[in-house]
Amino acid sequence: MLDQILGENNFRCEIIWRRNAAKGLASKGFAHNHDTILYYAGPDFTWNPAYQPYDMDDLDGKTASQYTYHDPDGRLYQLTSLINPNPNRPNLTYEFMGMKKVWRWTRERMEAARISGLVVQTKPGNVPRFKRYLDEQEGRAIDDVWTDIPPLQARAQERLGYPTQKPLPLLERIIEACSKPNDIVLDAFCGCGTALHAAEILKRQWIGIDVSPTACRVMAKRLRDECGLQEDEALWKAGRGFVVRDLPWTPEKLRKIPPFEFENWAVIALGGIANKAKVGDMGVDGRIFPVSATPTKESKEVGAFASPLNFMDDWYPIQVKQKDKTGRPDIDSFEAVLIREERKKGFFVSFDYTGDAMVEIDRFFRQTGKVIIPFTVSEILNEQIAHKLA
Repeated sequence: MLDQILGENNFRCEIIWRRNAAKGLASKGFAHNHDTILYYAGPDFTWNPAYQPYDMDDLDGKTASQYTYHDPDGRLYQLTSLINPNPNRPNLTYEFMGMKKVWRWTRERMEAARISGLVVQTKPGNVPRFKRYLDEQEGRAIDDVWTDIPPLQARAQERLGYPTQKPLPLLERIIEACSKPNDIVLDAFCGCGTALHAAEILKRQWIGIDVSPTACRVMAKRLRDECGLQEDEALWKAGRGFVVRDLPWTPEKLRKIPPFEFENWAVIALGGIANKAKVGDMGVDGRIFPVSATPTKESKEVGAFASPLNFMDDWYPIQVKQKDKTGRPDIDSFEAVLIREERKKGFFVSFDYTGDAMVEIDRFFRQTGKVIIPFTVSEILNEQIAHKLA
């Protein structure tokens, strides 16, 4: 698909991001431990080389063989030539420390370096050389295998509860390498907004797009809380704020839209996949496929259930009711869905629930161990769903 959109001749390389060390042997085959990043760029592209600081306690063989000298304080350095590769430089030809050569620098600069201890003559009669410290170099050039950026840990401060959230340093590296300050970064599937957060830190302009209204609200909250930006039209025009477009949803409007459109909104807002057909769904309006879902068999489902993800066995049903208050009969019907489909968890969306409905949800869990998680429309609109989806 990227070849078709961006041009197959614009493919540059495949980057492997190793998320963390393998925790053990997989039951069959090798452990899945990396993500693949596909890098495309047109003919006139920006490239800023990226470097990883040297680990002074674990230098690679080439670096260790180059930096063989050290100061009394332990700083490593190498001695490099001060001779000018161009012998035809009369203005740089002079005697210095008893040696007449064509030097790289002017006499004044050479003398200043000598006084500061950066020009070394190992013994009288030897050509002076420049002391180049390892800790002042840019570092090791980063290649297409990235092992130095860990994944988000469960208790990471930046974690928002979004299932596919990437660590901020990963997006910072990508954006910094491929753009300049004030360039425009577009993330057309921006989820919880990590790329936008990174672009803002690096002083790039940005545009984010996502099909999920909930994702857009999570992004807006993140930009307010983490970047200190205000959601304000006038500030946005002045380059100091942001705006969110095309999110007209309110409880009042959602009550009036067609039922099938309401179902689609609710399922997508939860990060699920809505059914393609709206008849014969047998009480399942959509499905959530957790990140850990693993395919073990071919899908044979057709019709309302047909989905590219239906070859996965691990999924949770979603049922949606466009009601002011969902009662116990609707919950009873959804319980039958969980039992029939042999699901351990399911999600229900409505505007509100009766007391009997909530009591039945509790009774069903205590009796069967199966969990029904009830969402209200207000919880979805007010960004209060991440803890329930965890």
